[in-house]
Amino acid sequence: MRFFHKTIPLICAALAVAGCHQQKAAPSIDGLTAALEKSADQALAAPSLANEQVVLTVKPGERDRRAAEVIDAALAAGGVGVRTTNGLGQVSILATVPEENADAFMALLRHEKAEMKTPTSRNTQLIEVLVETNATASPTP
Repeated sequence: MRFFHKTIPLICAALAVAGCHQQKAAPSIDGLTAALEKSADQALAAPSLANEQVVLTVKPGERDRRAAEVIDAALAAGGVGVRTTNGLGQVSILATVPEENADAFMALLRHEKAEMKTPTSRNTQLIEVLVETNATASPTP
């Protein structure tokens, strides 16, 4: 009996402590995650260097000539072009042209005739043109 007399309070204390520390269900974070993703989609635009990207494929040895043509087209459209080269063998030209002449710039890239307009606003388009070489591909105009 003495055994129970000392053990019962210990058992009761252990049960009380266990009852206080019962595992509660972890709150669902699915709703929080969805809300944060929705907020981020609405608040932040997708990262983008340019309004548009064009990839031109040329035969080896024609890359520099084609890059110069892209810069000339940007100048003809009333804008500017800046050339960089990356480690993948691509030349990247960032062309900034007046919004009214963006279509004309694209036509010049395709070696088509283009009608230039007089810009009526200060809005511009940033177009990234990648010039890459490929020995087996047919060149893009």
